[in-house]
Amino acid sequence: MINKDKELKNRRRPQVIEAHEFLEITHDFTDPKDAIREAISNAIDWGATKINVTITEDRTRPDEELVLEIKDNGIGLNEGRLEAFFDLGRSTTTELNDSSNKIGYKGHGTKTYFNSRRVEVFSESQECTVYAIMDSPLQKLMNNEVPKYEYDIEPKNNEKTWTRILIRGYNMNKNKKDFAHILLRDYILWFTKFGSMEKECGISVNIDRVLLLQGLGQHDPECIKFGHQFPPENYGISRLMKDRPSDWTKVFVKRWLFQNRQIIDNPSKSIDIVFYIEGDEAKRSYNPMIRVRGKTFEYGMYKVEDRYGLWVCRDYIPIKRYNDWLGLGKRLETKYHAFVNCQDFRLTANRGDIGNTPSDLLRAIEQTVKQIFEDEIIGSAEYQEYEEAAELEQQYQTAEQERKDFTRRRKRVKTKKVYKFENVELIEPGVEMGVIALFNLVYALKPSIFPFHIIDYDTKRGYDALVARKIPIDLSKESMFFIEFKYTLTSEFNHSFEHLTAIICWDCNLSEGDEVRDIQDKRRELRITPPGDDSNYTCYMLVSPRRTHNIEVFVLKYYLQEILGIEFRPRSEKTS
Repeated sequence: MINKDKELKNRRRPQVIEAHEFLEITHDFTDPKDAIREAISNAIDWGATKINVTITEDRTRPDEELVLEIKDNGIGLNEGRLEAFFDLGRSTTTELNDSSNKIGYKGHGTKTYFNSRRVEVFSESQECTVYAIMDSPLQKLMNNEVPKYEYDIEPKNNEKTWTRILIRGYNMNKNKKDFAHILLRDYILWFTKFGSMEKECGISVNIDRVLLLQGLGQHDPECIKFGHQFPPENYGISRLMKDRPSDWTKVFVKRWLFQNRQIIDNPSKSIDIVFYIEGDEAKRSYNPMIRVRGKTFEYGMYKVEDRYGLWVCRDYIPIKRYNDWLGLGKRLETKYHAFVNCQDFRLTANRGDIGNTPSDLLRAIEQTVKQIFEDEIIGSAEYQEYEEAAELEQQYQTAEQERKDFTRRRKRVKTKKVYKFENVELIEPGVEMGVIALFNLVYALKPSIFPFHIIDYDTKRGYDALVARKIPIDLSKESMFFIEFKYTLTSEFNHSFEHLTAIICWDCNLSEGDEVRDIQDKRRELRITPPGDDSNYTCYMLVSPRRTHNIEVFVLKYYLQEILGIEFRPRSEKTS
């Protein structure tokens, strides 16, 4: 036995597998557009007042590779800054007089560029001109090799300073549609420094910066002004009710601002809160990405409830939604457009979460936000007037809508598609609730066709159902999973993939190889396998790139037909 009190003979310094760490950091940034976020942050940190972001396809290559070009008029690169650009964990912002307000400090951001075929850097600083090139960084990292870069530095007194970065073959040329102009514009105004909500707090240091954006499909650059977008306030309820008696809440806008509020039990730390109530029409007046019923869906568009609510920020940049801090239902959450900024949030390496913040501080911030919300927003006279008037409008709308719905549904019922199965009439669904009803009827009659057993339902909040996979039913934590009901499977999934074993939907508008993203921006690829020796039905599967569990999608429109021969027809036709 080794004597623990004896002096130890051996000593070893832990080693870093460099190529593995570079590759992990490169893959930590799960949204390909994060490269644009990091480029904007770096440019602003180094004094740029004008930034150009241009996305093109190189049509001279057979793969029409994706090319990201970022140019800024910042102070440029010298040899030390060039080293920091390519090194991992090295940041040179400390050489600036005021580095406390700089966004970048970990030296991770530019590693997103390594997810490419080539990185080229051109720059002029006051003391020199720099050119550098790194070939095949992603391929070399995947071969467990740290990529090298070649560079030239020419001492020179330059009057104008600038930096231009070219990233060729970015993200293996996949998901080019994510770089469509309208999607990039939305991303920049929500998730980068140009989407900062600091102007609402009276901070004007960045207000004159401009960004010229030209994403895929855009013929000319669009000038993006600095700052997150909000509609102008519009909260005179008496006037609004007079002008629009039946739907005044759609254009209602009211702001509350709380600055430098001390965090409970943390006297040296503070938060800023910007809180808007916005009607849907007010939101759509500045946000073209919100889905509108009756209009054609375009890739990247989202529902109000999938984007709005309470966001936490650091450096005034939105990081992640924390709607549960206020404990509200979806009806109220969707009216809120709110941000909580705290410079003491500790971010994960990819700046996608505040999960590194000490738990006691996080609880104190949550408690502070909730107290301000309850005492100074909900408790205000303006909010009380809004709530009372909105409730009256809702009651009026409900009664009127019920009358319209009765007439509409009475006409529709004659053409509704049904199928008589074992003396039970199954009705083809038209909404998510119809999918749940159809599933329950089939599950009650033929439970064996599904590879799980329902043990609990909760469609009000979170996942729709809890299931067990073993018989007899095992209620241990490891044997229980969630399933989620959807009318149609789309590329945006408003829950987490974690603990999810299956999705049950009526239809699927995605194709083989399409990506689906969850609320944590985790991505899975849809694989569609036709019936064969291993399966007697078309199998839809969301496959994890990191080899975690896969999620099966039961598309009832096809699954019931292939397994049970169910084919829905209008009531006027024979249905059994």
